[in-house]
Amino acid sequence: MDAPPRSLFRLSSIDPPGVDTAESRVEFRAVHSGDTTALGRLMERAYVGTIDEDLGDNTDGVVEVQDWLGSGGRPECSCVVISGARLLAACLISLAPSGKWWVGYVFTDPEVKARGLGTAVTAQALDRVRAAGAQEIWAGVTDGNAPSERLLRRLGFVRVGPA
Repeated sequence: MDAPPRSLFRLSSIDPPGVDTAESRVEFRAVHSGDTTALGRLMERAYVGTIDEDLGDNTDGVVEVQDWLGSGGRPECSCVVISGARLLAACLISLAPSGKWWVGYVFTDPEVKARGLGTAVTAQALDRVRAAGAQEIWAGVTDGNAPSERLLRRLGFVRVGPA
C-alpha cells in the first residue's frame, strides 16, 4: 500500500508564540525512558479514526515509539503533558543524521482534544529544541490532516512543498 501524500512544513525561526491552555492542573515535562508503553498506547488512542490511523507501517504504538527512539528520537527535547500520572498529549522530536530537527509526532488523548494541549506541548518542545541550539525545525504532515496543519501554522510553521 502506498503512503498517502504528505506536505513539508518548516519553522525557520524557533521562537514560538506564547500558548495558553484551558487545562489547569497539567504539567509539562521531557519524555522519560519509562514512558514508551504509555506513549504508545496514547498514540494508538489518539490516531483512531484519523487520517493517520495506521501509525506508519504498523498498528502498534509501542513499536512506533520504539522505532522513533531508535531512529533519532530526542526524548530530552520531546515533551509530554501529564495530569497526575496520566499522559494527555505528546510532541516527539527527532534529529536526523543530516542534522535537521523534526517534529516527529504530535498526539492528544481524544478525551481532551480541542483544548490547546497539542499546541501547548509542541510549543514546549520547540523551546527545548531552541535550547539545544536548533535554528529551524521541520514537520511532515499527511495531506488532509487539517488539525495538524492548523497546529503548525499557529506556531509559525510554513508549508514549503510536498514531502
